[in-house]
Amino acid sequence: MPQPIDSTRLPARYYALLCDLLRADGVDVEAALKTANIWPTQLYGPDATLTVAQFETFIDQIERVSGRHDLGFLLGRQIKLSNHEILGYAILTSPTLDYAIQLASRYYRLITPAFRMQYLRGRPYCEIRFQPELSLNSQALRFLLETIVVSTHEQLKALMQGAPEYDIHVSYPQPSHIRHYASLRSARFHFDADGPVGARMVLESDLLAHPLPMADRNSLQFAEAQCQQQLLKARESRQMSEWVAMMLRESTNGFPSLADLAGLLNQSPRALDRHLQREGHRFLDISKRVRYEKACEMLDAEMPVTQIAYQLGYSEVAAFSRAFRREAGCSPTEYQRNAKPTVG
Repeated sequence: MPQPIDSTRLPARYYALLCDLLRADGVDVEAALKTANIWPTQLYGPDATLTVAQFETFIDQIERVSGRHDLGFLLGRQIKLSNHEILGYAILTSPTLDYAIQLASRYYRLITPAFRMQYLRGRPYCEIRFQPELSLNSQALRFLLETIVVSTHEQLKALMQGAPEYDIHVSYPQPSHIRHYASLRSARFHFDADGPVGARMVLESDLLAHPLPMADRNSLQFAEAQCQQQLLKARESRQMSEWVAMMLRESTNGFPSLADLAGLLNQSPRALDRHLQREGHRFLDISKRVRYEKACEMLDAEMPVTQIAYQLGYSEVAAFSRAFRREAGCSPTEYQRNAKPTVG
C-alpha cells in the first residue's frame, strides 16, 4: 500500500553498490551525491537510508554524470541475495523455491518499500508480480523497476542453479540498451506489456518444488524471526492519493478504474474510495486531473487525437473531446493547433 512521500526511506545499500561500480569506471560519483545532498554516512553507514527526494535526485544526477541510461540493468546484474542481508539469508536457507518466493513476497518491504511483490500460485503456471507502492517520478520508477526485474531474474537463476525458459512482462518500453537483455539467458522479455505499471514473471509451477542446496531449518527459523522484527519496526503510515495519481499517470495502456486499482491492493472499490476521502481526495477528481495533464502532454507531443483518446481509456473520440473541452475550454484539435509555435 502506498507510503507518504515525506516519511518513507529507501535502503541505501543497493545504491552504494551502484556508486562503487561507477566509481571504478571513473565516473564522478561524488558530484551526483553532492547535488542530491547525500553524505557518505547516509549511503554507507549501518542501516543507511535515503529519502525519496534524495533517491530521485540521485538517479537523475548519476545518469547525467555517467551519460548512461542502463544503470538499472547494471545494478540489477550485480545484486546478490547476500545484499538483502537477513532476508537474503532466510531465502538461501529455505527448503524449496516455493518457500523462498513466499518469504521474499512476505518481507519484500525490507528490500524496498517502493514496490510490492505478489506471489500467485496456480497450474500450470505461477506468477511473481511487482507493482509500485510509492509515488516516484518516471525516471526513478523506471530505474527501480528495471533493477528489480533484472536482479530477481539473476537470483532465481542462482537459486535453481540455472533457470528454464520463462516469460517476463514489463510495463516500460523496449530500452535503448536492449542488446544487454540477450545476456539474461532463459528470460523472454515482453516490453510495453498490457496491465498496470509494474512487471510479471510467469514460471511453470512444476519448478516450485525445486529443493534448495543450502536448506537449513534452524538457520531459517532464526532468520525469519529477525525479518519479522525488522518488519514490525517499519512505518505503517499510508498516503493513498499519491500512489493513485502515480498509477494513473504512469499507465500506458488504457486508464485504470477505481476497481482496477482497488484490485491491486486486494481492497473493494468502496474501501479505496473511503481511504481517499479520509485524505481529503476523491478518485474522480484525481482521475480527471491526471487525465487532463496527460492529455495536454500528449497533445503537446503532437500525438493523434484518436490515439490519445484510446490511451486515456475513452471508448470514443467524441467523449474525450467533450471531457477535454470542459477542462480546457477548447477542443483537443484547437489546443494542439494553438500550442504550435508560430513560424516566420
